[in-house]
Amino acid sequence: MRLSRIVRAAASVWGVAAVAALALAPSAVAFAQLGQPTPITDEARSMHRLYIVVVSLAFAVFAGVVGALLFAIVRYRRRSPDDPLPPQIHGSAKIEAIWVAIPIIIVLTLFTYSAVVLAKTDRKPPEDALTIRVTGFQFQWQFDYNLQDLGTRNPVNREGTVTVLGTPSSIPELVIPVDEPVEFVLHSNDVIHSFYIPNFLYKLDVIPGLENRFVVVPRVTGTFRGQCAELCGVDHALMLFTVRVVTRDEFDQWIRERAAGTAGAAPTSTGNAQQQ
Repeated sequence: MRLSRIVRAAASVWGVAAVAALALAPSAVAFAQLGQPTPITDEARSMHRLYIVVVSLAFAVFAGVVGALLFAIVRYRRRSPDDPLPPQIHGSAKIEAIWVAIPIIIVLTLFTYSAVVLAKTDRKPPEDALTIRVTGFQFQWQFDYNLQDLGTRNPVNREGTVTVLGTPSSIPELVIPVDEPVEFVLHSNDVIHSFYIPNFLYKLDVIPGLENRFVVVPRVTGTFRGQCAELCGVDHALMLFTVRVVTRDEFDQWIRERAAGTAGAAPTSTGNAQQQ
């Protein structure tokens, strides 16, 4: 009987803690997003939702554990030296089953959700994806657009490559169309670099002798920053680039100008995003 009362009391405490956690969940989510870049791709938004779920569950567990601890400290404290020592209970299959089952459920939930997000972010590119070869070298970037592999349509329709090369005096600009799949194929000419665009919520190492790939579908037009996220030498901090997400018509015009050898600058997007 005594054990049943303890189990009911523990369940009540966890119930109250769960309600409190749900009530405070919006605050926890807002806190979790402090300092986070705005996700601009389908994949980034999926990863951001996973992050919010993990933070919310962690907050609920923290609130439950701390709530139960405070309840036990206050409810069962020794109020005077004459208070008798309460019954000591050693071993309870019911309580042990509860505190084993709850973590298992949480872990399986996070594992399943993480596997779904991973499958979405680490997938093969569709046939109509725009493919861009990214080459990292000390201490700049090179972006190559194969004129026979420009995604949903080809405004040039000839062989060749459009190359954007960074220099010590000029930060390279990566131009991609909005609402279309874009595949990045990463190579390094020297040491290990890391291709990182904060608003993608994703980075991937650029390794000599190894080809890494990933696919994104940008959903927001605008200009964003990119950088090398792996210490690669004395001028690592100079390995910067910008990413400009534009409409397909603007992208086609930019490709035509670059393919014709003109000094066409990357188009000015009409989107509402700002550099994050």
